[in-house]
Amino acid sequence: MTGMAALAISAAFTSCSKDTDVYNSDQPKQDIQATYEQNFIKVFGQPAANQDWGFGSGAGTRTWNVNGNQWHDGVNYNYEYDAKVTTDEKNKVFNYVNDKNNVETVNQIPYTEYWVTQIWNGNKDANATGAKAPASISYPNQNGATTTIIGGAQMDKLEIKETQSADSWIHCNNFNGADNNDWKEGGEGGRTLMTSSGTYSFRYTNSQSSYLSEKYIIVPGEKIDASLAGFYYVCFDFEKGYTDAEKAQETTYFTYVGVDNNGAEQAVQTFSIPGYYTSTNMPTDQQIKDAVNNPNYKEIKNVSVKGYLYGDKHCDGDDNYTDWIVRISPAKVKSNYDIRIIGEDLSAGEDGNDFDFNDVVFDVKFTGDNTAKICIVAAGGTLPLRVAGQEVHGLFHQDTNIMINTNAADAGYPNQAYEQRDNLPTFDITLTGVKAANGKNIKIEVEKEVNGVKQWVELKANDGEPAAKIGVKPGFDYCNERQGISSKYPRFTQWVQNVDVVWYEKDAE
Repeated sequence: MTGMAALAISAAFTSCSKDTDVYNSDQPKQDIQATYEQNFIKVFGQPAANQDWGFGSGAGTRTWNVNGNQWHDGVNYNYEYDAKVTTDEKNKVFNYVNDKNNVETVNQIPYTEYWVTQIWNGNKDANATGAKAPASISYPNQNGATTTIIGGAQMDKLEIKETQSADSWIHCNNFNGADNNDWKEGGEGGRTLMTSSGTYSFRYTNSQSSYLSEKYIIVPGEKIDASLAGFYYVCFDFEKGYTDAEKAQETTYFTYVGVDNNGAEQAVQTFSIPGYYTSTNMPTDQQIKDAVNNPNYKEIKNVSVKGYLYGDKHCDGDDNYTDWIVRISPAKVKSNYDIRIIGEDLSAGEDGNDFDFNDVVFDVKFTGDNTAKICIVAAGGTLPLRVAGQEVHGLFHQDTNIMINTNAADAGYPNQAYEQRDNLPTFDITLTGVKAANGKNIKIEVEKEVNGVKQWVELKANDGEPAAKIGVKPGFDYCNERQGISSKYPRFTQWVQNVDVVWYEKDAE
């Protein structure tokens, strides 16, 4: 009887379904996500069709594995700052390098993750006794006048060659004018962070030509003083070189003494030859005879370079490598996590400040193709939210109304701060395709209540659609509570609509 009744009821409902909509248990979830997406588009615009939210191979490489040129901000790149530059260090390095007869050097530096730090500018710096990098003397110009050149004032644009490949030169950002004054951390000079970057060779340009000079030495810090062990100092000597195009535009002047047919020496004479010549690169005898063009001379002797029409400040350098000195030191990673994921719990409205993407922040370390370690960094939401099945507030042993590590107290909300990573909860997961998708497949869910019914709704990041989770680099400086992401990072809106925009790094020069 029971079975027959059940069949009858089932049949009745089946019959009725032909005339009415079938109840869709997923509809409330879809409505929540649709409302979030509408608000997202109102605030940031329609996402680009190829927007992969930091989880694709291209965007991933660009955001957290950038090749070099990271400027100076180690905090946002998950690296510890290197040691501050002290006056004592500057004096020790300068005095050692300035003693040209006793300098020990090496050919290579073993680091690929490193800081480049300003140590010495020969135009500005002096040691404790007032000694500065010695000035260089140029060749005399066509009028016989020489020019005193302060090398540090002429040197510009530090470049680093990463490998033996001829096209592996990259610009070490910020180092222009033989200096880095963009940023200081309570010490002398500025610094630039280089990641995944070799140190095969170094060079600079100068303000007098387009020539790129590789006139430098590398001094290990331990050769200078035990306190400087682990540092390497790249020390440059100023020279003015010429490109082939610039050489072709030169006119070189010479002085000479001629001997006439009677063997009598004549007065010092001057002649010029198109092109670029030095005392070690003299024109041929025939070029000289053609240029002198004096049939009364039997012999031309004592020819010397006098100067250059365009390059009268030419200088070969003085082999004193104190015109510009930078320090290369290893960049130490603060953590070994591979990616940080930031999430919005689908509650943001049309107010852009709601989109702070700090409702959950966690780091991921890929321990295998399908395994990973997760570290929960922050929980700025006040709804139950779980990552890979783990409720984040519970991991912190806090109620869901407590915001964690988002400076919520400054915005008037209950907040709990966990400043050290040792206090942050971690757990391991196994999930198919975790590494291949850069963590995109790690499920994030928030509990929402619709018409009195609580449901878990997933935070998604589908390509080309509004996202509730975003992949960023380790150490990314996430937003404080009620701090809109486009307020903290003004380029975010541009990035939503154009995946090629670099939205949370400093602009390139």
